[in-house]
Amino acid sequence: MNPGELNCRITLKQEIKVADGQGGYASVYTPRTAMWAKITAVTAKLSDQYEQMEPEILYRITIRYRRDVAVTDRIQYGSREFEQIGPPIDIEEKHAYLRLECREVVADAADD
Repeated sequence: MNPGELNCRITLKQEIKVADGQGGYASVYTPRTAMWAKITAVTAKLSDQYEQMEPEILYRITIRYRRDVAVTDRIQYGSREFEQIGPPIDIEEKHAYLRLECREVVADAADD
């Protein structure tokens, strides 16, 4: 891969679990580090969410290899946020690049 293809500035956000006061926890995502990435839309489909057809686009995000990327981490690109749908993949197992399979997180209208 050509390093010049990493042309999107992203922020890797780490999941922090915070007590919710009812015996459980809530997930809060805090920025950890900024890096360059390549973001590619892979597939688009319609999914049935709450009896409504919602569009869902899956993305492939490529970054330089890092050992500290967890499947629970989220990726922020501008005002958009992506969650991983699988573990990070070491491309060709050369420790040069990681591939993150993601989907965009869309705020639910009930959360407003």
